[in-house]
Amino acid sequence: MRYFIFSLLCFSLSSSVVAQDSETQKEVDIDWTHPETIEPLLKGIGDFLDVELNTYRKKARDAYQSGKYEESAKYYLVLLRYDIHDAISIYNLACCYGLMGEEALAAKYLKRAVNAGYEDIAHIKKDPDFEKVRGKDMFDAAVDSLAQQIEKKQEGMGNVIYNDASSLLKCRVHLPENYAPGKSYPLVVGLHGYGSNPERFITLWKRFGKHEFIFVVPQAPYPFSVGKEVGFSWGVWSPNEVLLNKATLMSEKYIADVVDNLCMRYNVDDVYLLGFSQGCAFTYSTGIKNHHLFKGLICFGGWLDKEWLTESAIKEAKGLKVFIAHGKEDPMVKFETGVKAKEVLEDNGYDITFHDFEGGHSVPEEILKKTVKWMKE
Repeated sequence: MRYFIFSLLCFSLSSSVVAQDSETQKEVDIDWTHPETIEPLLKGIGDFLDVELNTYRKKARDAYQSGKYEESAKYYLVLLRYDIHDAISIYNLACCYGLMGEEALAAKYLKRAVNAGYEDIAHIKKDPDFEKVRGKDMFDAAVDSLAQQIEKKQEGMGNVIYNDASSLLKCRVHLPENYAPGKSYPLVVGLHGYGSNPERFITLWKRFGKHEFIFVVPQAPYPFSVGKEVGFSWGVWSPNEVLLNKATLMSEKYIADVVDNLCMRYNVDDVYLLGFSQGCAFTYSTGIKNHHLFKGLICFGGWLDKEWLTESAIKEAKGLKVFIAHGKEDPMVKFETGVKAKEVLEDNGYDITFHDFEGGHSVPEEILKKTVKWMKE
């Protein structure tokens, strides 16, 4: 494995690569900076298309979560050699430089991220990854310039209004091994995080271990673009409180309707709502308000928003059992946030199982397997 990684890094970060001449079978040095010299019939000329980039995304993310920011930057650079339009990876690379205190590089890669399509200037201004460089002249000037650039672009697209609309949104479904329609199964409904999608979050299925339940991941209702990527949100981010609250209530109803529909479609006994990050916040609010639908809530790396819940609603749902897991080094949703949710629910009589783990904003496989045992208790 080390050799494979080393070989890939050599290919990705240099301007040349070795391939084979199909006639002589000799190795040929290719200079990618001069396309006119490339021989498209060379054996292995396009093997870079077979590289599994998700492996490097995971390595970059894991290094970031472990506080190894220079190592994380290396993997993001590899990814970007293959895809210069990946705005999220460029932004994450800027974050790595920010965490290393590299003001000039943080500013440079923020500009590149925005040019590639990243436009969440509000997040840039408050992102804790830039605390070491925020307040410095070059970085602040770059952020101010980017804010003006984004504002000008948005002004050119006109104002935004929202209308109520019906829509068909997809769910990804995994049935247990040897599924039998006549047999009843637990149902786990998974709510992905902000900017994710069902295709990414459904991959948790592989890490649960033995499957004796139905796992379903619905798509959040609000799409947004980040460069060429499309992510989804469970809420609308707006300074208009009325609009924000309306969107929250609509998403909670949508999630409850998804559960009702699944219970009609499949032979279901116990139902669990599982969420990560923003999806976790909606797991708390939807699960508590609709506690009659669920046996338990599974909450990863998120927060309990008491502005979405009344005290009476929290007390009425105390029959729910709740599994909470939070990384001690979570840079996105602080560990104390998970502890606070635990304390609030315990104070109201909930049955809480709480796990911390070494790591950041993630869903570790060992914790997922603990949720399976917990559901059987």
